Amino acid sequence: MAVAARFGQALGDLPAYPRLAGLQRMLWTKARMALREVQPPLAQIAGAGIPVMLLKGAARLAVNPEDQRSRISHDTDILVAPSHFARALDILTTHRWQPSTGESALCLTARLATTRAVNLFYGHFGDIDLHQWGYGPNTALSAVEAALWQNAQARRFLDIPVLVPAPEDRIALALSSSALDAHTHSDWLVDCARVLTQERVDSARLVSILKQADLGPQARVALSYLGDCIGIAVPGLSDLQAQRPGWQRSVATVLQMKPRGDWTTLSRLARGVAKQARKMADTATPVVRAPWLRGRLGMLATGWQGRALSPVMSPIDLGQLQPGQYRIDLALAVDLPGVRRRLELELNQTDSHVTRLRARTLLRRKGWCGLRFSGQITVAESGALWLESRPSKALRGADQAESKRYAALQIQLLSATIRPLRLKAG
Repeated sequence: MAVAARFGQALGDLPAYPRLAGLQRMLWTKARMALREVQPPLAQIAGAGIPVMLLKGAARLAVNPEDQRSRISHDTDILVAPSHFARALDILTTHRWQPSTGESALCLTARLATTRAVNLFYGHFGDIDLHQWGYGPNTALSAVEAALWQNAQARRFLDIPVLVPAPEDRIALALSSSALDAHTHSDWLVDCARVLTQERVDSARLVSILKQADLGPQARVALSYLGDCIGIAVPGLSDLQAQRPGWQRSVATVLQMKPRGDWTTLSRLARGVAKQARKMADTATPVVRAPWLRGRLGMLATGWQGRALSPVMSPIDLGQLQPGQYRIDLALAVDLPGVRRRLELELNQTDSHVTRLRARTLLRRKGWCGLRFSGQITVAESGALWLESRPSKALRGADQAESKRYAALQIQLLSATIRPLRLKAG
């Protein structure tokens, strides 16, 4: 779309130009409809006294509103401070924004402390990525994270007061979020070029941020391309090129930034190895996942075989419990759709998440099947405990095939035994 916006009618003689112009109008319309869905909750978050910083494409549009035709973005990335993260998420979920993972708001809240970002959907077009860290939660990044907020600039977006990162941070954040998956799109690189050609960039601060955030290898590749191949003046490029991160890191970075069109069978495999190694090495802050129990699929419980079962809409009330630890045994009937898929259920209370229940069917089973869960749970509050079936991901305009793979399944509770655990003396 940047090509169509930049050259316009100069491409009019090309046979594909009418199609390109139509595609640009279609994508622009979808982007405007997405922004229409984003405006009300964004205004409410800002109205609640929560400072909101825009990232990526939204930040570019706040700085340069005239770029709306060339910078198409169907999601809006917003950043709030960790102290405001839970409140901002509550505002979104209260207004029926749904986590893209399909989990409940209670389940999501249980792991907020180490969740970097949450993707939420609303309607057909609403799409928000809510972040609580720009660079990451690691202690080593605390200084650069604090400087991100200190150097932010005030702007207005959709007539809402917002903040945008300083030019140096916009470049660094683009490299941090997108450079190692550069094969998916090039918007991030165009955003960097836009900053470098139209704004004043402090070279010393840019180099310092890239060093603190450990973004030197991908910065050398991307900014060298903009400077040496495109001819854009890149402040501090010579300092970046003088850095030598080591050949292993350099090779891994180049493999992950390699355009998809240049992949060979060997480079594809090597890229996968490099990506997995990066994920395994990124353990400075452990990821806290919501607790879950594994289920076992099998025959229906004795006494229920051959019966005509009817689905029960969840949630299913499992009774009143006091705080403490319990042993739980559940026997369920689940109506399988005949495809391989993951089964997701949750145990929740009014104000807290207890545990997730998960199972997987590797066979294309269809019809009612037995499902058992056994294990220990910790109940944090007095009140009702309920069981609910959840989708494996949020569905928007899903066709029948996608619904079979991801929609919440119909269940029926056959039996439930919940016993308090006795603590061992001494």
